[in-house]
Amino acid sequence: MTDPIVVSNAGPLLALAKLRALDLLTRLHHIVYTSPIVFDETVTQGLALNAPDALFLQEYFARGALAVTALQSPTALDEPIKIHDGERESIQLAIQLRASEFLIDDSRARKIAEQNFSARKLRTVIRGTLDIIYLGFQNGLLPQAQTIQLLESIKIRRDIWISAKLCDQVLWLVRAG
Repeated sequence: MTDPIVVSNAGPLLALAKLRALDLLTRLHHIVYTSPIVFDETVTQGLALNAPDALFLQEYFARGALAVTALQSPTALDEPIKIHDGERESIQLAIQLRASEFLIDDSRARKIAEQNFSARKLRTVIRGTLDIIYLGFQNGLLPQAQTIQLLESIKIRRDIWISAKLCDQVLWLVRAG
């Protein structure tokens, strides 16, 4: 059986790096592909700003757990609302690779990804940072206490843009066991 193809946008990578939980992602997936724009946003620009999470991400790229893959011929997307270039390129890469999973947090970009995957009859599962954390808990990679700590941390951090309401929903599931 082949490993699933997983493509990530910047959001989940940055959030997991800030939480020092990137190892969770690499324990769930052998390799995660990103577009050149995502590498630039997360590593190149981050290093220019001396962001500690950029160094952490750079290590994962150097180890090959995260891999940059260029678009061969970008697919035109049905994009009724404007999304960021990195989100667009990530969706295009997921289409190009026929990804089984696509990681993205932004709700507007998720909707566009869903529409474009569906139009191409791709069965790509879309997940975000909270999904990765919850999957880690479900698969026994994170104990309940650590899962709760990560989710509570997201709620109070100003540099991770995930709603407290969504965190509370996942916290309820985790506490229910």
